[in-house]
Amino acid sequence: MRHIDEIIIHCTATRADWWKSKSAAQKVREVRGWHVDVNGWSDIGYHILIDRNGTVVDGRALDRAGAHTKGHNKHSIGISLFGGHGSSAGDNFSDHFTKEQEDALRRVLADLQGRFSIKKISGHNQYSTKACPGFSVPSWLHDKTVPPMRPPVSDDVRTSRRQSSTMKATAVTSIAGAGGVITALSNLDPTAQYIVLGFSALAMVGLGWIARERLRKWAAGDR
Repeated sequence: MRHIDEIIIHCTATRADWWKSKSAAQKVREVRGWHVDVNGWSDIGYHILIDRNGTVVDGRALDRAGAHTKGHNKHSIGISLFGGHGSSAGDNFSDHFTKEQEDALRRVLADLQGRFSIKKISGHNQYSTKACPGFSVPSWLHDKTVPPMRPPVSDDVRTSRRQSSTMKATAVTSIAGAGGVITALSNLDPTAQYIVLGFSALAMVGLGWIARERLRKWAAGDR
């Protein structure tokens, strides 16, 4: 037996209803024909294939290097899932495959890990620009659902233009400050009044900028 330390997961890139009335064995024979008759290989490239209903079928013998991932066939086992047509590398497993396939795949992986010194389980898309197998294997292995492009809106995000306590405090402070300046000006000579007005204008600009930034953060939900 050759040295095996990795499992690489693939998909056949067929439609979900492809050869729906055919058995898993018949589908595997068809894929073998693609690889042998069309590609000119000696046998089917995958070692194990899993049908939509969870049926597991042997492909190429495990003691022979596969033909599934260029540069990584010598010490790996190739497993292929029927389906995955139109998939992307960042999709979730459930987007293109069935629960029966997932259960079967996890059982097969556990069995192979018990028989061989498996150090790594990968997806074909980790070694190629292809979408195959149509999901992120590392995320799937750790039961992590691939997040959507835009995260869902949280329940605590504000849906009205209510002012926060911070915004209210800023407004009160600004008004109080303006009132104090007016009172002080009435007791000064004209020259002093111009000087104070200049500094007051700068202070109000600064307060306005702070209020604007707080409003922006409040509207964005940064509280």
